[in-house]
Amino acid sequence: MKAFTQNSVHRMFVAGILFISITCSSPPPPVVNAPPQIESTTESIDELLRQANLATGPDSASLRLKAIEELINFGYLDRAELEIGSIQNPNRLRATLQVQLALIRAQIAIKQNQFDSALRWLSGNLAESANGDTSAGRRLILLRGQLYQSINRNEDAIIDFTSITESWPTNAETSLFEDIWLALTSLQDEELDKLAEEADSYEMRGWIELARIYQVDQFSIRSQLDSIVQWRRIWASHSAAARLPAPLIELQMTWENRPKHIALILPLQEATGNAIQEGFLSAYYQSLSVSRDVPQISVFDSTGLADINDTFDQAVASGADLIIGPLNKKLVNQISERIEIPVPTLALNYTDEDRLAENLFQFGLAPEDEISQVINLAWEAGYRNAAVIMPDNLDYQRLEKFFSETWTNQGGQVVSSARFIGDSGYAEVIKRLMAIDSSEARAEKLLDLLPRLNMEFTPRRRSDIDFIFLVANPRQGRQLKPTLAFYFAGDIPVFSMPSVYDGQENQTGNRDLDGIIFTDAPWVLNPTHQLRDEVNTNLRQAQGPLQRLRAMGIDSFRLYPRLKQFSNNSISSVSGTTGVLTMSENRRIHRSLTTARFEDGIAVPFRLPNSASSN
Repeated sequence: MKAFTQNSVHRMFVAGILFISITCSSPPPPVVNAPPQIESTTESIDELLRQANLATGPDSASLRLKAIEELINFGYLDRAELEIGSIQNPNRLRATLQVQLALIRAQIAIKQNQFDSALRWLSGNLAESANGDTSAGRRLILLRGQLYQSINRNEDAIIDFTSITESWPTNAETSLFEDIWLALTSLQDEELDKLAEEADSYEMRGWIELARIYQVDQFSIRSQLDSIVQWRRIWASHSAAARLPAPLIELQMTWENRPKHIALILPLQEATGNAIQEGFLSAYYQSLSVSRDVPQISVFDSTGLADINDTFDQAVASGADLIIGPLNKKLVNQISERIEIPVPTLALNYTDEDRLAENLFQFGLAPEDEISQVINLAWEAGYRNAAVIMPDNLDYQRLEKFFSETWTNQGGQVVSSARFIGDSGYAEVIKRLMAIDSSEARAEKLLDLLPRLNMEFTPRRRSDIDFIFLVANPRQGRQLKPTLAFYFAGDIPVFSMPSVYDGQENQTGNRDLDGIIFTDAPWVLNPTHQLRDEVNTNLRQAQGPLQRLRAMGIDSFRLYPRLKQFSNNSISSVSGTTGVLTMSENRRIHRSLTTARFEDGIAVPFRLPNSASSN
């Protein structure tokens, strides 16, 4: 069982305790400074316990459990545990009382922050007979599912949740349907497929199909709404047909309130701005082919601008209710410093200051996202000691600092680093990185002391490096990786960023990159993407950097109706062409990229082995 993190504990605590307080039939907690009510409450509990002592068999246990539930609700945990101890032979209780006892035990454990213990009670022998036919059974299964969800055991949570949806009282308030939806939308496609293969009930199959149509059409809210209508016709007897999760109900309102006029601000006379516009308009025309309900687009050129404010005001005056752009970081900073940002704005870069400006969203191809993902991959693989190879200039020094600080804060160490200039001299760089130059220097000193013509020397590399973080372009990488092998470091894992791949089918040249693990945009790694085929057919050929900017343009268009959903937490992520997109509290949109590894000169999808990722 996975250990609970502080965040998951908090989330589970809120979900579980709120659920218990809503669904338990006992009276509300006493108001502070109201001794008569407290006295009345304790008297009623004492009366229940007196009756339990007078009764026998199941009646006695039922009364005692009811009293214990009230003790828990009013915070008398010590006394509750004392009373539980007086229940003899709990395994001989009738099934419904065993379930009630297991639920009570779990409630106490949760209030004591013993969440692993709570899950054991909810999964143990006493809970075996829990089902959706009784109130206690439904409460137990729901709470167990919420606990599973809090530790990312979403498949187990879904199995629990879907086992009680059909029997949940129609008019009873519950977060159950939203909990199911959150768990389903947290799964990767392959995880959802695996769950579908194992689904053995009408309810679960219906929920999985609903999640599938939602994910397939997530680039188009209009298509999602049409698919949901069709799903409800096919699954008319399903519980969700009459009670859709709140995010799906809100989808119609999101669509109706979507921006109708977008102003796009880009440096159109620069290759970067032109590539983003190409992607943006490609997504626009694809959307137009599905539905005529597309926004009006106004385009403003920001090439060479030292100040964005006049152009921004013109965009607002044009009637735009959403602005996308600008791209230049300096211009984005100027927008963030405005006294007022009158319409929602999706800037295509990030501000220097991590401040929260009203109406400002930020989206870009931040290398920090890419580095953070490399760090997570290396950490999950069990690596702790890193070496770094980077170009020697100010921009890359900033990235090296970010990597080193983030890796160190996570608990790792950077034990060696080396920088290179240009496209040559890599042998000396690798020798410094691996401390082979020091080994050679020691050998020379030894030869000076003991000159022998027949003495042989084999240099040794340092042995404390778990992995190498390499930042290089494809041409540099094709020289650096073989040089590592030449200097006895061919067995050290190498992780890199998208810059190491140009997105071209060059199997012969890319064999020199074999073994490098890197992250990149799905758009670049999936050459069979339908829209990419259309773009490549109709537009000029482009290598990796411009392809990624095209993907950014596509995602910037597809995000336009989703910003409000991100803001009100109706969605937590969207699968884009630049990666899986999420939004932080400061309205910065981050990417989670696809992981690949070069094998025989081809970039193929890569996942850490389960044994490594569990370290």
